[in-house]
Order: sequence, then structure tokens, then C-alpha cells
Amino acid sequence: MTPRIALSPAPLATLTLVMAAVAQAIIAGLTLGLAGRVSPWLDPVSDYAWHRGGQLLFTVAILLLLACAAALAIAARLAALPRDPLVSTLFLLWTAGLTVVLFCRSNFSAANPTLSGEIHRAGGAVLFASLPLAAWTLSARLRTEPRWLTAAPALRRGAIAGTVTAAAFGAAQVLRWLPAGLLERAALLAEFLIVATLALMLRRASRSATATEPSTTSGTAGSAGTELRRAAR
Repeated sequence: MTPRIALSPAPLATLTLVMAAVAQAIIAGLTLGLAGRVSPWLDPVSDYAWHRGGQLLFTVAILLLLACAAALAIAARLAALPRDPLVSTLFLLWTAGLTVVLFCRSNFSAANPTLSGEIHRAGGAVLFASLPLAAWTLSARLRTEPRWLTAAPALRRGAIAGTVTAAAFGAAQVLRWLPAGLLERAALLAEFLIVATLALMLRRASRSATATEPSTTSGTAGSAGTELRRAAR
């Protein structure tokens, strides 16, 4: 009988870290490169798409985040991460929000809203709210699992950071004196931290499982040897 080969989530977790870091670096590069035309203090990140070179880079950053979502979902399954229907739903909402932001262009001017622009804003609200809530719910679930207990606090800290920054960015849509652009970039950074925390958590779990395999295998072999010696007698 051919033994089943267990796939490790570590490569996908590492790939997620790299893609998320590149996406964040793109946004940081746009922030610095287009600071003269798009205010990091007041203007939304999606305004980069209205400038030469900005649309392509903005699209690449969103596509990388969508690829992160797919890689995380597969890695979580391979690592046997505890499942929770609410977490799955919130994670799907996050990917849906990213997709809407990708395909629906933002308003060129807040004074002249368009249907596409308003859908884009709604998608942004969903993606900023759903991932921190998913992380918070998952951290509560992991606190009941001995294998994942040590990972829960870091994930909860990321969820708190994401919730606070997302709420502040939401408040800036009403309180115009708040720096909406800066708060949106802070919320994006918090989302990157959540993604990175999840990826590191899955990679560590994979290494921990690999480290316990030899002792488990030797223990099984020892038991089998004992049974054979008993049978020979």
C-alpha cells in the first residue's frame, strides 16, 4: 500500500508573506512617488489609479492581496486550522471587497460621485471591516485549541489594530477634519499585519508538526517491533 504524502502549508505561508510584503511595498512606493499629486494625509489610496503608472501598480497590489487570500485558505486547510463558519464567511467577504475595489473604479472627485465609485467605496468598507473581525473571531476559537493556543494573542492584537484603524477611517468619512488618507493607510498596514500573522502562524504550526513526526514514527515502529517479538515467542 502506497503511503499518503502530507503536503506542508509552509511554502504557501511563506509565499503569502512575500506577496503581502510586495503589495505593501507597492502602496508605500506610490505614497512616496505620487505625494505631490495624491495627498497621503487626505486622499484615498485608490486615487493612485487616476495617475500615470499608478493604475497598473494599484491593480498589481490588489491582485497580490487576492493571491494572498487564496494561498492562506489552502495553507489553513493543509495545516488543519480549526474551522469556523463565521470566520469563513468574513474571510470570503474580505476577498469579495478586494474584488469589488479591483473592478469598480473610484470616484475621480468626491463632489461628482458615480455608481462605480460608490460601489468601490462600499467594497472598501467591507474589506476594512471583515478581515479584523475574522481575525478576532478566529483568535477566540484558537484559544480553545491547545495546538494553536500560543498563536491566539498575536492574532488578537492584529485584530484590535485592524478594528481601531478601520473604525477611525470610517469616522473620517463623517468627521471631515480627520486625516482620512492617513487613517486609510494605517488600516491597510493593520490588514498587512493580520495577513502576516496568519502566515507566520501557519508556518510555525507546520514546523511544529514536522518536528514531532520522527518521534511519532519511531514510537510506532517500536510498538510494531514489540508485537513481532511477542508473536515470534
